[in-house]
Amino acid sequence: MCEEFESQSNVTLVNADFLDFPLPASPYKVFANVPFNRTADIVGWLTDARVPLEEAYLVVRRDMAERFAGSPYVSETLRSLLLKPWWQIEITRRLKKSDFEPPPTVDSVLLWLARRTRPLVVESERRRYQDFIASCLGRGRTARHLLRRTFTGRQVLRLAKDLRFDLSGPPSSLVFDHWLGLFRYHA
Repeated sequence: MCEEFESQSNVTLVNADFLDFPLPASPYKVFANVPFNRTADIVGWLTDARVPLEEAYLVVRRDMAERFAGSPYVSETLRSLLLKPWWQIEITRRLKKSDFEPPPTVDSVLLWLARRTRPLVVESERRRYQDFIASCLGRGRTARHLLRRTFTGRQVLRLAKDLRFDLSGPPSSLVFDHWLGLFRYHA
């Protein structure tokens, strides 16, 4: 299969450990079937790099993709909330085990990551956003209980009304848009 790409001037095939390979200095895209046990490292390498990754299409384990994508696939995770201000993340296709030889023992998907052209949090606020999310996430029986650590009772009521979330629901019911609104209010 690789032979058909060898003559393409706009495609470079590299056989190396991805995490040891220097990323390009100009905009690029990544298409890969990553080793399932290295998914978190590879996604982190791509999304944390200062080089201009435009987008990535990665074949990964479904449960890992769901952790990166968060809602609407599963509840938001720390990782999904830390990525979403700067990245669009979607599971674009569920793959069949029969698509692989040999077939994997886990479900696989195609995960799409695309750098946002306009980040939802400015770069100068990145650390503040990360600290806010990390400090807010944790154990809490309800959204009200969780948010009372950071906001006053009156603020919590107002935020729930304005952002349209149920205070009596579990913290896992809050989606990225809620968290972004909470951060913007807090900031």
